[in-house]
Amino acid sequence: MTQVEDGKKLAYTWRYDNYPGNSEITWEIFDNGDKTRVTLTHTDLESFEENGKDFSKDSFKGGWTYFLNDALKGYLEPNT
Repeated sequence: MTQVEDGKKLAYTWRYDNYPGNSEITWEIFDNGDKTRVTLTHTDLESFEENGKDFSKDSFKGGWTYFLNDALKGYLEPNT
């Protein structure tokens, strides 16, 4: 499933090849004056639990925290 609201929301199904489990990721973008706030929601993570600790909720949280707080910021603001 993919859902798009122009300029506001993108949602899609997430799965790994050759592993059981399906989840949904939703990105929402909010105008916040001279800044933009991004909210990411990743649901149905429990469907990956049988795949081991690398697929735990804490592992996903750590991965998304890195991508949103470090990698994305570094990409968007390379000289800061």
